[in-house]
Amino acid sequence: MTHRRRLVAASSVTLAALLLAGCSGGASEQDGADGDPSGGTLRVASVGDVDALDPLIAYSTEAWQVIRATTRQLVTYAGSTEGIGEDTEIVPDLAESWDVSDDGLDYTFHLREGVHFSGATDREIVAADFVYAIKRFPDPNANVSAITYYNSLFEGFTDYADQFAEVPIGDLDAVDEFIDTHDISGVTAVDDHTLRISLTRPSAELLDVLTLNFVSPLPQEVVSKYFADSLEFRQDYASSGPYYIDSYTPDQKLVLTRVEGYDTEAVGDPRGAHVDAIEIDTTSDSADAVAQKIQTGEADTGLYVRTYPAAVLQDFERTKPEQLHTSASGSAIFLSWNNSGEATTSGQEFLSSLEGRQAFNYTLDRAGLQQGIGGEKAAIVSTEILTSTILGYNGENPYPTDGDAGDVARATELLDASGAEDVSLALAYRTNAEYEKIATAIQASAAEAGITVSLVPVEDSFGAINAFLSDPVKDDQWDLALTTWSPDWQGNSASMTLGGWLDSDVAPGGTWNGVTYDNPELNALAAEALAAEDPAEAWSEANRLASEDLAWFPLLERIKSVPSSDAVTNWVWTSLGNGPDLSSLAVRG
Repeated sequence: MTHRRRLVAASSVTLAALLLAGCSGGASEQDGADGDPSGGTLRVASVGDVDALDPLIAYSTEAWQVIRATTRQLVTYAGSTEGIGEDTEIVPDLAESWDVSDDGLDYTFHLREGVHFSGATDREIVAADFVYAIKRFPDPNANVSAITYYNSLFEGFTDYADQFAEVPIGDLDAVDEFIDTHDISGVTAVDDHTLRISLTRPSAELLDVLTLNFVSPLPQEVVSKYFADSLEFRQDYASSGPYYIDSYTPDQKLVLTRVEGYDTEAVGDPRGAHVDAIEIDTTSDSADAVAQKIQTGEADTGLYVRTYPAAVLQDFERTKPEQLHTSASGSAIFLSWNNSGEATTSGQEFLSSLEGRQAFNYTLDRAGLQQGIGGEKAAIVSTEILTSTILGYNGENPYPTDGDAGDVARATELLDASGAEDVSLALAYRTNAEYEKIATAIQASAAEAGITVSLVPVEDSFGAINAFLSDPVKDDQWDLALTTWSPDWQGNSASMTLGGWLDSDVAPGGTWNGVTYDNPELNALAAEALAAEDPAEAWSEANRLASEDLAWFPLLERIKSVPSSDAVTNWVWTSLGNGPDLSSLAVRG
């Protein structure tokens, strides 16, 4: 059968407060002030440089916002003017159509003809460019950031990856030779415009997985010369999207320019590609600095701002509501607990029992945490493993407290019943102002129940916290970790968490945000969901099970409230970047 598009069912559960606040302020101004929105420069103020531009390893939502402009995939999401959680419609991108075998194991993609790279090369994009990109995934110099999506799904991938692991690190010639002489049996370029992907099992989410930037075509003759995302890679960048890298100065500026004569309709690109250029100024050092540039008109929107200052959001809401764009995001702030092996601290021993986890959970004042980072415009209270934009979300709280403020009396009662005394927990957190505020609030509320929480600061980057939490040598230095995650896609994406990091049949544990969890009942529900044509019921039950067992401690779900200058029109959200779709925004001339 031939597929041209598919709508992924999102959660039927909605939150009334979000429906009131979730509409984008500029969503109705699709044509801008002067008719057709095209031309001009979109000015973006960023807190620091873009952390990755190589589609192999880019795994932050902000990097994905940028890469959406420079890469295309076989299929993608169309974008939504309503909200991030509504961006669930899969549409053709570089594949104009695809066929699926009756047993659901073989997907054959038919590529558009006459679509070209830009930047480092301008040759036509062909099926072999997708094969090369996928063969690059297990490069021992830089594994793809989400390899668990592919290692058990693509036929022959595991064997290929095992052999690739033997290639010497630091030898680009050896890497290129291996890729040239080894194949993944389930990934084949039938001809220049036909790509076949064969699976080990039917997958209801394959198309969702293929929307991710990891599966972007790459020209081997260019990319093989450089280490992943190196400065040289960025300066000789081969773009498959509507924009190419015109100039790049580290820690200063990144300029993306629209490909000359780019016709979105002719090349079948659902991105708007309205502006002539996207200039990303990477010199700002804080959310306040970015907000000031937007307020003064120096910038049109921001990047690498998790939460804008509450006073700024209030000012926009009061004086320029049409320039404040708000959406539920599905992005979570949570606490993982150290379960990586035999307990090495008394805190780990305490948290290994459900009664201990329940006691600590009752100390958490989630309402206070919400107020601390900006109130209802910044976050909603989270009490489940899944967040509100994901299929399987139940809208339940297995351990309710009055006003979500915690219950010290109940926590103390559980502590007394358990016989635990002098409970002490070490909490690792990233050293930025927001996380420090959350960590100190958790410390204070736990103290009310007699639990001592000591704070362990870690450098403020995802790489640093992940390295710290996955280092066995540091295993006795933390019991809890304050961290975050965002859905890789919205809607049917519970496989990322319930069927990924928490599924011990799939995840090795300890490699992502310190999460290690082993529950055979959850694994069975995840397997059921992954094999189901309609996985909603299985994911819902898996979510309920993991939430009741406190597989981690949910805290908050971020609300994306993003101000823009008065020049911005055609506001579009992208689920892939969990924010504004830079490739589709327009500006008034």
